[in-house]
Amino acid sequence: MEILAESHWALVHPLQSISKRTYRILVFIVLWVGFGSTYLLKKPLGVIKSDIAEDLHLSKFELGMLDTALLLPYAAMQVFLGPLADYLGPRRTLAFCLCSAGVFMSFFGLTNSFHFSLFLLFLCGTCLAPTWPACSKALASYFEKQRDTVFGLFSTSGSVGGICGTGLAVCTLNVYGWQLSYLVPSAFSIVMAALTFGLVYSPEEMGLSAGHLQPSSETITSCKKSPTTIRSWLKLWAIPLIPEITLAVFTLKVVRYCMYMWLPLFLLDYLNYNKVQAGLMSTAFEVGGGLGSAVVGFLTSRLFSGRSLPTLCLLTILSSLSLLLFAVTAHFGATINIACLVLAGATNCGPDSLLSGSIPARLGERNGLGAGGALTGLVNGAGSVGTVIEGPIIGLVAHQWGWMGVLLLMVVLSSLGALALLRAALSVWSLSLTASNDDQSEQSWPV
Repeated sequence: MEILAESHWALVHPLQSISKRTYRILVFIVLWVGFGSTYLLKKPLGVIKSDIAEDLHLSKFELGMLDTALLLPYAAMQVFLGPLADYLGPRRTLAFCLCSAGVFMSFFGLTNSFHFSLFLLFLCGTCLAPTWPACSKALASYFEKQRDTVFGLFSTSGSVGGICGTGLAVCTLNVYGWQLSYLVPSAFSIVMAALTFGLVYSPEEMGLSAGHLQPSSETITSCKKSPTTIRSWLKLWAIPLIPEITLAVFTLKVVRYCMYMWLPLFLLDYLNYNKVQAGLMSTAFEVGGGLGSAVVGFLTSRLFSGRSLPTLCLLTILSSLSLLLFAVTAHFGATINIACLVLAGATNCGPDSLLSGSIPARLGERNGLGAGGALTGLVNGAGSVGTVIEGPIIGLVAHQWGWMGVLLLMVVLSSLGALALLRAALSVWSLSLTASNDDQSEQSWPV
């Protein structure tokens, strides 16, 4: 398939000798590493909390406010800044955001001011907000076939980035202290911004071959022709399945970011591991997340006649059960802890990678809506409200009912997400039956 017009391809001098297939692989790798670098900026906060609390004399509620300062703008701004990828293109959007976030977080820890730290985390969260919609749009424009598999593999970048971010934070914390924990992640983010700007050209920038346009490419191009579409948030919210998917993303992200931000402290305080053990063992959840994200696309293409939602519902039920098992066996030793965390990570991050990526992107392109980036930003941003309330709520629950209360809360939230996905799957089944005489029904609801 011809994706890029030869005349435009030859104009990009550093890449003129690369075949189009090789270039698609290069785009995937650069985006994968670039999005993974965002987790280098998010994860250290969970590792350094105990040291920050000790040095700045912070309560658990104030530690939760640090989470909120980072994740509130990350959630809210995705809704409003998600369409940037539709207007400016993924390359410019992602490069600017990575560079800005890296610059801001390079100043973190230079003073012992709690409020200055809140301000820097707020700026970082705002800059990181459009990164996922930008990556989703870029991937959707280059990969039409087996999109669930591509998005699943791409989502492993978050788990790998989280593991690297945790390990790097543990090493930096032991050698230099928490004040310098963000210098290396910030520098790496700025480098990835430069690579993204120089290498990740969208098909539109390279020049599409008009004779080989795919339906998805037409809808992506039409975004720029219909700016009112992506601004009509209520119309986007009224698209069938979006409320249920958003609720599921909300619950999964509360659980996910609770594990990201509080698991090291839980292992330190409740299970009495030392700081290094707690930091490294917490990566078991992210290892599971990487495995789950890698195989979820493979599973959805082979179970339930290729329908994604029933498979994701089943995985979310398993997530609830794995968290319950972790709560019951918390004192059974490190081996059992790691096994439960790997299972919980796989069944939480796997569904989230599709629910916040390929599924809303596909629904946004359906029937010529041309709002893939906007709908991805809406679902991921509204769902990420869970990451905002996670900080103070977990802090209060831990204070009032202890860590076991936190674990049971996560079990309840995962169960709620499973119910939302069950409702969505039943809705698709009902819509398919209603439109059984319509030849386009299968293409209209490919989830």
